Amino acid sequence: MKRIPFIFILLLLSVLFACSPSDNDDASSEYVIEGWIESDSHPIVKLTYSIPVTKDYRSLEDLKQYVARWERITISDGEQTATLTGVMDSRFMPPYVYTTTKMRGKAGRTYKLTLHQEGNAPDIEAVTTVPQPVGIDSFHIERVSSSDTLCQLFAYVNIPKTPVTYYKVFAKTDSTSQDFLSSYFGLLRSDMIPDNGKIAIHRGYTNLEKDFTPYFAVGDTVLVRFARIDSTAYEYWRSYDDIIMLARNNLFPVTTSMPKSIPAAYGFWQGMGSRYYMVPIQP
Repeated sequence: MKRIPFIFILLLLSVLFACSPSDNDDASSEYVIEGWIESDSHPIVKLTYSIPVTKDYRSLEDLKQYVARWERITISDGEQTATLTGVMDSRFMPPYVYTTTKMRGKAGRTYKLTLHQEGNAPDIEAVTTVPQPVGIDSFHIERVSSSDTLCQLFAYVNIPKTPVTYYKVFAKTDSTSQDFLSSYFGLLRSDMIPDNGKIAIHRGYTNLEKDFTPYFAVGDTVLVRFARIDSTAYEYWRSYDDIIMLARNNLFPVTTSMPKSIPAAYGFWQGMGSRYYMVPIQP
C-alpha cells in the first residue's frame, strides 16, 4: 500500500491546524521547511508552501504547485558556507530536494540554514547542532498473538538516564524510497526508557490510513533510523505525534498549531546523530 510521506502530511497539517475558521480564501502561503543534517551525511532540505484554506477541492496532483523551486538556500558551519542545489530525486516525495555534496554533518558541530529571500523580505534562518550518535545493541522479534503474519519488533539500548537525552525512531520497509516515516510511539527520553533498555519499534503512522497496524509483516525488511536529537526537536515531534494520533478522533479535535521552530516558516531544521539498521522480520 502506498502512503503519502511526511511532507504532504505537513502541508495538510499546516492547512488544517495553522489556520482558524475565520481565515479567508485570500490567505497567503508560507514556506514549509523540512530539513535535516545527520552525522556523516549530506544535508537534505524539502521546501514547499503551506496551502491556504479554501472551499475548492485539491487533488494530490494539484499539490505539485506548492513545491518551491529555484530558491537560494545556504548552510554554514562557521567555517564554510555551502549553497544547496535543487535537484529532482524520485526517492523522495515530493521528488525535489535541495542538497550539496560539499558538506557532511559532524557530531558536535552547529549548522545555520538560511533561505535567502528577494527584495526587502528578511532571510529565514534556523540553527541546529548534530548530537553524538548512540547505537542500538540488539533487536528482538516476537509474533503477535492475534495474527499469523504480523510481528512486533523490539530493540535494546544502553543509555544512561541522566543527563536527559532525546531520541527519535524512524522506520520504513520501502527500499526504493529515502523517506522515513515517524515510528508510531517512537519518541524517547533517556529517563523514560525501561531499566532493561527494551523499546518497541513500530511502523510509521499517517492519519490517511484507514486500517493501521503498528506491526510488521513476516518477510518485511525494516530499515530503522535511530536518531539522537535535541530538546527542541523532541518538542516538535511530540506535537507532531499528538496531532497525528488525535487528527482522526472526532471526540478530541486538534485545535493547536504545530510549533514554529523556524521563525517565519513552518517545519523544522534538525541535526540528527543517526545510526541505521536493516532488520529482516523472520521470527
